[in-house]
Amino acid sequence: MQEPPQTPKKRKREPGILCLSPYFSPEKRQKSQVAGPNCKDEALLAIELESGEAAPSTDPLSLFYARSTTALYEGLKLLKPTLIQEQVAGDKWKVFVACTLLNKTSGKLALPVFWDMMRRWPTAWTMSQAKEEDLVNMLLRLGTYTIRARRLIALSREYIKDPPSLYDDRPSRPSTPVRSVKGKQFARYPATPVSHLPGAGPYALDSYRIFCTLADDPFSTEWKRVLPSDKELIKYLVS
Repeated sequence: MQEPPQTPKKRKREPGILCLSPYFSPEKRQKSQVAGPNCKDEALLAIELESGEAAPSTDPLSLFYARSTTALYEGLKLLKPTLIQEQVAGDKWKVFVACTLLNKTSGKLALPVFWDMMRRWPTAWTMSQAKEEDLVNMLLRLGTYTIRARRLIALSREYIKDPPSLYDDRPSRPSTPVRSVKGKQFARYPATPVSHLPGAGPYALDSYRIFCTLADDPFSTEWKRVLPSDKELIKYLVS
């Protein structure tokens, strides 16, 4: 009679012998500790270049926040439009000149003309001495060139004669439209230091209150009370 096959016996593990992964070897660990602090992420290097200070850490969580913050700032730059009024907010006269050109005209047409004007007549004094025909020739591409040329000269002369003062608000013209929000009627447009200048309509006054007040006082909250009707100003405030 044939004997049944015997089950093989389990080998006994010899005591004191452990299998160590090469990843956890002392040589590998030492290399990672030496190379770790010197391998900085691009986002952290960008932070160092901007702030002049060393990046706080290279752990994965810090790298994640650094990348997220950088991407957020870049996205906000793309969303928020850059308007010419913001670039020249430190000079109220230039803001009014830009608004005169942008009124009922696209920025694609108006901005090249604006910079050409600033190169030829960079101050209110030089434009106040300009000939009307020279301004008309430069404004031919924008339309209503005669009206704009005369307004720019009048604006420049009035700006020199009676420059705006932060401590002297002037009443806005009665022709400025009345603003309404949720059925509540407001009185005429609020007084501003530039309301007496030629061309001080709703668009120019809105631009002054949004951009120039911040240029004069970075802590100003006047821009929060502006209710613009121009689509570009609305987009700038809500973005």
